Amino acid sequence: MKDRILEELRKAYPGFVSGARLAQSLDISRVAVWKHIETLKQAGYDIAAVKGKGYCLHNGGQAIIPSLLEKHLHNSPWGSPLYFATQTESTNRWARQLLDSEPLIPDGALVLAATQTGGRGRMGRKWSSPQGGLYFSLILRPNLDLQRASLLSLVLAVSCARSLQNYINYPCRVKWPNDVMIDGLKAGGILLEASGEMDRLAYVVAGIGLNVNQTLLDLPVEVRGLATSLIAVTGQNCDLNLLAAHLLKDLQQDYYSFLQEGFAPFLEAYKQFCIHLQQPISVNNGKDQIIGINKDIDENGNLLIEADGKLWSISTGDVQLIDFQGEQ
Repeated sequence: MKDRILEELRKAYPGFVSGARLAQSLDISRVAVWKHIETLKQAGYDIAAVKGKGYCLHNGGQAIIPSLLEKHLHNSPWGSPLYFATQTESTNRWARQLLDSEPLIPDGALVLAATQTGGRGRMGRKWSSPQGGLYFSLILRPNLDLQRASLLSLVLAVSCARSLQNYINYPCRVKWPNDVMIDGLKAGGILLEASGEMDRLAYVVAGIGLNVNQTLLDLPVEVRGLATSLIAVTGQNCDLNLLAAHLLKDLQQDYYSFLQEGFAPFLEAYKQFCIHLQQPISVNNGKDQIIGINKDIDENGNLLIEADGKLWSISTGDVQLIDFQGEQ
């Protein structure tokens, strides 16, 4: 019933819906409507009540409504079951906790939150997760060993960038291994966490965070020169339900293609989307700081960097762009 109320408020946005109209359309009492509204407000939905007007869902164009997202997914195998909270510490952490208590959760289950209080990126970095972004984790059960599963990070990154580019009609790129970049600035990232044996994984939790409707002022001061959002480059708010459904459909298609065909079909696409191929970069691999030209990316997803008269193969590390000049 609460989801139906949210859908009615979403349809009326930015206008109001009276309690009487909600009661009539849902065939419940006005007192029941009020109780459901209070429960939704306690869950984190910003719903205003104005005497003589009724109820209005603030930022209704951006609010995540699980039942609406499920309709957009059209019974896709991904997104079922769907776990949603208006706030959680981390969707990856929540997904792992769910797996501890429900070990038979199927491939493609979706864990989604409107905000995160402890979102994380690669190398333990904090991922700021204010209202207006898209933060979700997928529970995946690929029949892969650990080495091949590491390529899944690159596959999901290029899939995400390509899907976003088609959705907003604006160039999106990737920074190795799995950052989503727009205009040389970070718009999103992917964090994979796996469990199982070296030769057979029990599951992979793929966390994806995207800056969508946040303005630059919504982002932490320390990252404003390094990060961007979809609204910052397009000037338009995105419906998070539609965007999530669009993205999930593309990710699902590419994920199963990868399982069937391997990384080879994605390698060329990754090179095309890579923002620093044939460009100078700096890479910190935990032991050395390597500065050189990114000559190629090999079939194992490694960076090939020409530096100091030799070709380095980098399997892990943090890439920094040097003298990025924008799209040519």
